[in-house]
Amino acid sequence: MLNRFLFFFLLLPNFVFASTSYVVYDFSNNQVLENQLSNTVRPIASVTKLMTANVFLESNANKSCRIAISSEDTDLIKGTWTTLPRNVPIACSELLKAMMVHSDNYAAHALSRAAGMSRATFIQKMNEKARELGMYSTHFKDSSGLSKENVSTAMDLVKLAKYSLKKPILRNLSNTRKTWIRAGNKNIFMRNTNYLVREKLFEAALNKTGYIQESGYNLVFVNKNRCGNRLIGVVSLNNSSSNARATLTSKKLKSYGCS
Repeated sequence: MLNRFLFFFLLLPNFVFASTSYVVYDFSNNQVLENQLSNTVRPIASVTKLMTANVFLESNANKSCRIAISSEDTDLIKGTWTTLPRNVPIACSELLKAMMVHSDNYAAHALSRAAGMSRATFIQKMNEKARELGMYSTHFKDSSGLSKENVSTAMDLVKLAKYSLKKPILRNLSNTRKTWIRAGNKNIFMRNTNYLVREKLFEAALNKTGYIQESGYNLVFVNKNRCGNRLIGVVSLNNSSSNARATLTSKKLKSYGCS
């Protein structure tokens, strides 16, 4: 019995590592450098917000829009909360900052209403954009990523990352370590959810974390500084912890000469 337990214990680290999906991608030459289970469909959690940001930026005609967090934005799936005040008009640009830097779920829900359409229509546009980008293993059920039915693959998310890199505002927010969100007469302090950016271990050209219990710890990260003459990114899904996703990303980036 003891021998059987020891045999299982020795296999366990490999099993945990093997369950992680990842791609190391050269965005300069459109080349996969390394991958594991990269076409496995998994829940993506708040990585969803990259698509939410793209659809909002492309759908919103009012560049100075404001919207208040309301009861419609309440998280009824996971019961998360927000430091943003309710019923106070907030600039959409501030909500975008809260969503991208601090992964605020209520900000994501509010932005899906701020673009001048119903939330259902907004989510439909997210799925249409996924098809347009060739993300055929991707499906969105909500705008925040709280739903376990928001699914994709590491390779599909490379396509979303490539598209998101075209937007300067997403590149800028991805590398924001900490910020203040202006909400009415209040300034609310928020920090980046990604340890690598928050502690200035790497600079990001694109960055979005994600976690729910069903998804594990996810990360889309493209290094801002070139690694040699290449722009390198790492997309990983179903890491066992926040530390594990940071370690995997850091290790892969360093192995390709990123600093």
